[in-house]
Amino acid sequence: MVEYACEHCAHAWTRPVEDDLDVYDVVRVDRPDATLYGTVWQVEADRVQVRATTGDRLLWVERWRVIVY
Repeated sequence: MVEYACEHCAHAWTRPVEDDLDVYDVVRVDRPDATLYGTVWQVEADRVQVRATTGDRLLWVERWRVIVY
């Protein structure tokens, strides 16, 4: 489970970590500096390689940051 907390309103909520990711799934990645959208290229136990829709970048992200879109 991933837990979120709003600093402004003190609201908190959770969501499960995606456990059924497959290659070519379209996903959203919530990073501290930006939200990215892309396609899954590789899946490992604790990280996922995503190809961003804004270019030819392949990047590894923690699995808990990925949401199937």
